[in-house]
Amino acid sequence: MPRGKSITKYCAHCERDAKMEIVGAVENQPERMWYRCTRCRHAVLLDLNELRKGDETAKRKLEKAECSEYDPHSSYRVGQAIFHSTWDDMGKVKAKERTSDGASAIVVSFEKLGERRLLENVVDRFENQE
Repeated sequence: MPRGKSITKYCAHCERDAKMEIVGAVENQPERMWYRCTRCRHAVLLDLNELRKGDETAKRKLEKAECSEYDPHSSYRVGQAIFHSTWDDMGKVKAKERTSDGASAIVVSFEKLGERRLLENVVDRFENQE
């Protein structure tokens, strides 16, 4: 659980994992705290019991059976487990981004490779021409 004045948590406003600083406690509710994203300054009320449960599930190792195989033509959501067959590695989607040319990309934290950016929703140019 948070021992310092900040934690790393998913920010729904930034749509990525970000450093969250403690803003204050809720009166008469010691298990709830206000946190602010240091990136976008968006504030959120977090339940410390839920954070503890999330920490336990995050420590659990991924199983290949619960992962969906990566396909650049598919769409993914944050938190989804992915298996990349070429790299023979599993990971979780941490964030969604737009590339400089407007394409969709996902940021995946793999177990062996670390963090990688992968394309999603790729459309073949020749698919619509017939």
